[in-house]
Amino acid sequence: MRPDVVFPRRRIAVFVDGCFWHCCPIHGNEPRANTDYWGPKLARNVARDRAVDEALLADGWTVIRAWEHEEPASIADRVARALAEVADRQPHAR
Repeated sequence: MRPDVVFPRRRIAVFVDGCFWHCCPIHGNEPRANTDYWGPKLARNVARDRAVDEALLADGWTVIRAWEHEEPASIADRVARALAEVADRQPHAR
């Protein structure tokens, strides 16, 4: 899975996850039809998300996960804070 936005110099990866596909605790729902397919499929998506997060974190990246229902300004604020935090840790980064 590829991030939606990447800041390579700061090693920040931003993912905007769809509520259905990534099992949002607020808006995610299990389909009533074909549950033998959808249950495992959605569980694999979530497991893959965690594996991607772990791999990126192990490689020194900051991972930001946002839900599609979040306000864009709120997501932008989280990204701006992460950029500032990384810049504080890496004073030579610009």
